[in-house]
Formats: sequence, C-alpha cells, structure tokens
Amino acid sequence: MMEVLRTHAKGNGKMKFYVCTMRTLSVMAAIAFMLMLAGCGASGKQQSLKFSEVSLNSEPSPPAAGQASKLIVAIANDKFAAEEAKVQFQINSKNDLPGLIDAVKEGNGYTSDYTFPSAGDYTITIHLMYPNDHFAFTKQLRVGEET
Repeated sequence: MMEVLRTHAKGNGKMKFYVCTMRTLSVMAAIAFMLMLAGCGASGKQQSLKFSEVSLNSEPSPPAAGQASKLIVAIANDKFAAEEAKVQFQINSKNDLPGLIDAVKEGNGYTSDYTFPSAGDYTITIHLMYPNDHFAFTKQLRVGEET
C-alpha cells in the first residue's frame, strides 16, 4: 500500500486521496458489519414477556364487593415463571381511590388477598419487576354486588 502511495505521490494527489479514502471506507464497512452482527446476537438472546402470557383471575370468581378475595396472576412463560420477581397489583376504579398491593409467589404465579370496597369495573395493572426487566400489563376485572 505504501508502495502505491510513493509511486503516485509524485504525480497529482488524486491517487493518494483515492487510496486513503478506500482504506477509510473499508474500515468503516468492517465496523458497521461487526456492529450489525453484535446487534443480531444481542436481540436473539433477549426474550420478552407477552400480554397473552399473563392472566388475571380471582377466587371467588367473580369477586364480590366487601368480601375477601384472592387475586391470582399466572405466567405462561417458562423463563419468567421460573425467575423471581417483585409483583404488585395497581387497583383502579371510577368509584374508589387507586391502591397498590404486593403479591407473593405461589407456583408459576403470584397471589394477593384483597377486599374490593364496591361493585363495578376495575382496571388492574400488574407490575412484574424482574432484575433486568419491568413489565406492566393492564387487565379488567368486574366485581359483583355484596351477597
């Protein structure tokens, strides 16, 4: 490469510029290729938890206002079901102030006891906080009248 530069340096500077430009472009292409490979490898390792893999149930079903019930989150993803997470239920309704309660791990899911203060439709956001990930899934739950 230096030989080419010396040979053509005596004439006009166009060949010297051409060789340097080609070297720079080659290095940039190699770096871009390595970054592309690194990006593909990283994305292949990352797995995400999907909305359809998280379900919300209650015992009794449906829950009744003023009576103790158990909220149950089941995780149908082997990787995330096996991993320990901090889980919280964010409970919202049109009639009551929002509440945030902690859940405990039971099997492949998490549970928490809760008494709904009134009947109606509730929006429950399930917060799943893993060491390297945080997911929030919003589910609907209808609470019946006191029996």
